[in-house]
Amino acid sequence: MDKLPHRKTFRRTFLTGLVVVLPLVLTVWIIFSVFGIIATTVTPVVLKVIGWVSIGAWSAQAWLNHVAPLVSVALTVLLIYLVGLVGGNVIGRQLIAAFDRLILQLPFVRGIYSAIRQFFETFSRSKGEAFSRVVLVEYPRKDLWTMALVTSRTGGEVQEKTKRNMVSVFVPTTPNPTSGWLLFAPEEDVIYLDMSVDDAFKMIISGGIITPPKPAGLGSNPELHDLQTVVRDDASPSRD
Repeated sequence: MDKLPHRKTFRRTFLTGLVVVLPLVLTVWIIFSVFGIIATTVTPVVLKVIGWVSIGAWSAQAWLNHVAPLVSVALTVLLIYLVGLVGGNVIGRQLIAAFDRLILQLPFVRGIYSAIRQFFETFSRSKGEAFSRVVLVEYPRKDLWTMALVTSRTGGEVQEKTKRNMVSVFVPTTPNPTSGWLLFAPEEDVIYLDMSVDDAFKMIISGGIITPPKPAGLGSNPELHDLQTVVRDDASPSRD
């Protein structure tokens, strides 16, 4: 009979450790993967350039094998920065648009490229543009609340047909918040939270295991305060 509580304790402790270790492991894996790609693509070019400029004697030096990867990383960062500069002006945007049109004509590649590009365009925006606020929406039925992110105020035909002030909200999935679905909700039915977007993502990715602390100054959000009061009153035992 005592094994069941121990199993629950072990499972909860293991999940807690997984939440702590997994982000670190993924971070290290991504860093090593990026350095591995640079080492296999840019570093050989750097070593060949050194031989081409008639300083081949340096290539025999052992320290060069350690310095070349660092130079490769610096050159890669510089190259990405230069691409960003080119893409920030009119001519550069036209070149990138032409390149996009070329890629999107390839039957198999266009699906992958388009999806990846849209993903990075969405999540590389500033938080004020991509996700402005964290909200609660009563979904998928009454008395069930779902955390969502406001993307914009709804306009166009949706706004015109509904005849109400609508907001566009993105409902991310757990534990992968890059997928989800779009809802158009009446603004009066949306409860705005004081929680930051970063804290919301932490809570969503962890499946609720990580609960961010309550922000100071709850009074700035009376709707949330009223909701919490109702929940406490409903949960408290009756005195009658």
